[in-house]
Amino acid sequence: MKVHLIYFSPGGTTKKTIQNIAKGMKDVEIIEHDMLKKENREKKYSFSKNELVIIGMPTMTKLFGLPKEIIGVLNGNNTPFVGAVTCGNGYYGKALIVMKKAMEERGFKMVAGGGFVGQYTFSKELAKGRPDEKDERIQRKLGEDVYKKVFLKKDITFNTKLKIDWPNEGVFSTIKCALISAAPGIGGAVPRSWNELFVSDTCIQCGKCVRHCPVEAITLTDHIEINRDKCIGCYGCANVCPVSAIKLANKTMIKAVENVMKFRDKRKEPDVFI
Repeated sequence: MKVHLIYFSPGGTTKKTIQNIAKGMKDVEIIEHDMLKKENREKKYSFSKNELVIIGMPTMTKLFGLPKEIIGVLNGNNTPFVGAVTCGNGYYGKALIVMKKAMEERGFKMVAGGGFVGQYTFSKELAKGRPDEKDERIQRKLGEDVYKKVFLKKDITFNTKLKIDWPNEGVFSTIKCALISAAPGIGGAVPRSWNELFVSDTCIQCGKCVRHCPVEAITLTDHIEINRDKCIGCYGCANVCPVSAIKLANKTMIKAVENVMKFRDKRKEPDVFI
């Protein structure tokens, strides 16, 4: 029995989350597809009804990153899937609902889903170390339950109502969530005007950011250059920098992150649907 893990994980926490879900399953063949890699997003994938797909993406009220590009290369044949979305101790908005609709249009059947917490993309202090041991237990349990449901009971129904996870961060965040939720498309994005990054003199030119960038927006000659027209604002480059040389430069984005830090100080627990 094959279980395919499909993930877009600039910071690494979405990848950990769906790997933890898969750890709850036994006697299965695990196949991973890292959609940070451009060559993987350029392939075409077809899955049978006897396989299981676990797909994970970060959120910005809706799916964040390159969701249209990723889901657009996936084709199912009544293939069961588990949807996992991750947020930085805040809210995942409409992301699971959007994922379910987009995947089912491609021939998949949702059998379970979850909104999970990962270390915040723009600050290593918020939700630090998550998913942690408690999260992993919940994620493994979901994997165990999906294994019993799909592989043992041959049940690919899903009668649980998904919800919009509304923010608890003041009126502005609620309005923003509502507007993004109502907008067309399956993805949310950092505005182009907000994605400016600063590379400090501590840069050691190791090239990790170049190799990690999902859209080839970073080049290294005698210094690091970031093409803002290509950049999607995932901040993956900063997350892999060994000397923390890459930082936010846009004042609006810096202020937004500071605001997030004030509202997300209390632990948020995962939401699981099966």
